[in-house]
Amino acid sequence: MKKNLALLLIATGILGGCEQFNQEASVQSSQSAETSSSSVSLTPEEEQKLAEEAEHQAMLDALPDASTEDWNLELVNNWTKIDESIERPLSALPNSNGLLVDQRIIEEYTAMTDAGKEAGHEIIAVSTFRSVELQTTNYNNSIQKYVDEGHSKEEAVKLTEDYIAIPGGSEHHTGLAIDVMDTEWLNSGKGLIAEFDTQASQQWLVEHAADYGFVLRFPKGKEAETGIEYESWHFRYVGKENAAYMKNYNLSLEEYIALLNEAGK
Repeated sequence: MKKNLALLLIATGILGGCEQFNQEASVQSSQSAETSSSSVSLTPEEEQKLAEEAEHQAMLDALPDASTEDWNLELVNNWTKIDESIERPLSALPNSNGLLVDQRIIEEYTAMTDAGKEAGHEIIAVSTFRSVELQTTNYNNSIQKYVDEGHSKEEAVKLTEDYIAIPGGSEHHTGLAIDVMDTEWLNSGKGLIAEFDTQASQQWLVEHAADYGFVLRFPKGKEAETGIEYESWHFRYVGKENAAYMKNYNLSLEEYIALLNEAGK
């Protein structure tokens, strides 16, 4: 009896010791894992990369319900020629001496210029739809002008293409682009030059155009993406949701289309 009791006490002590050992081992393992985790730190470059990836994913998640196939997102540039087989519903813009645009943008453009007028800005369209034939004439005339000024043919082409799209690559072929000035600027004879952005009317447009579905198509800092130098006068219709998104994220149309493609839209 005493012998059995002694054996029982010994066994209990061993089991208790095992349980205590297991608990201590578990605590040590947890502490080791925490120490290991805390010892792994990211470099500033890795942290920046993770932040950029998170920001990019947030942009994708916030994309409007749009498609690269939408008529108002048609991309035309020096790398993407106009599809001349598409029939475009062109109509004359009111009070523009017959300038043609895609008739689907007239209501929003008129609303925008009416709002501008209420704000004290007399905004007028000076160039809208252009056929490929007319663009060819403009393109060739520009090259010849630079040659006549003493530039080589190569220099003349480069200077021309800084501001004039190659025939077939102009947004004006779509009927969705409008070059604008205000009456004061027009009467000054200064024309379509970057300094138009000193005008309050241009600044008003940059601030409010997205409310009507328009964006400044060739902004500063996006020359590499668009292939065209800064044009303070060239506005393009893309639709309200698209314009708001592009303005919010400071995107050119090329960048926006790339995001839509990435998202499979």
